[in-house]
Amino acid sequence: MDQRQMEDTAGVSLNIRYLVAQFPSISVASARLGINRQQLNKYLNGSSIPSLNTLRRFSAVFSVPTEALALPLSEMKRAMQAGPVPALGTDGDVFLRVLSGAAARSAPALAPYVGRYFRYTRIPMMPSSLLRTYAVVLQRNGTTIAKVLERFSFPGTPWRLQEIRRSQQVVTYVKDRIQTIDCGDTDDELTPGFAIFYPNYTSGDQYLNGYMLSSFSYGNRPIYTSAVVLQRLAGHRHLRSDLRACGMVPCDDPSIPAEIRDCLNKQENEPTYHLAG
Repeated sequence: MDQRQMEDTAGVSLNIRYLVAQFPSISVASARLGINRQQLNKYLNGSSIPSLNTLRRFSAVFSVPTEALALPLSEMKRAMQAGPVPALGTDGDVFLRVLSGAAARSAPALAPYVGRYFRYTRIPMMPSSLLRTYAVVLQRNGTTIAKVLERFSFPGTPWRLQEIRRSQQVVTYVKDRIQTIDCGDTDDELTPGFAIFYPNYTSGDQYLNGYMLSSFSYGNRPIYTSAVVLQRLAGHRHLRSDLRACGMVPCDDPSIPAEIRDCLNKQENEPTYHLAG
């Protein structure tokens, strides 16, 4: 690759990074553009340059002329006709614009919730167990996201990749409720998930209570609801120890704070299947 080709590749990669950054996550951008996430990452880091057909996808989604994608970033911005995520008249586009706007407006209200958490949920097929998950809430580019690691095994047993799921969630604050929307895992498999939490108004309160709607990623993928609790973790804790503690634990495990056990073990908080068949 000669110097000119390297410069062209770098310019296209910079423009693609700018456009993709308008979406709340890489998973959402991948789904909206119809591009495999692994391939999209290659475009973003400049290790691969999109074909003409792929550039036309960016052109259609962002209302920018295809040839403008090879221009310097400042010139491409001027060539854009209707902003970074235009209204194309589809429900998906409307949803993305609303979600992006809600995420940006929510950032100040969600700033106090940035930190590390254990997330506890009931497991529908294992009524005597809770799933303890590790989550990090952070703010990036004006958007609040939660990075979640789930381990579907027992603490103390060897880790296996097939028992682990990593995902990213967009966090918003809407009408006095904290909402999280699951944007999928690192394998491009979107497992729908939505949770609503009641915000805390007491300084020093270490728990967030709420309810989650989700589905399984295997079998007939039944939909279920479950109570969920976030336990805030102190900043001086060891990450490795917290990760080792994740997994399926008995409902009466003494390492779980009594407030969490009492909340999740209430009869009205038992997980419920919906539309399974």
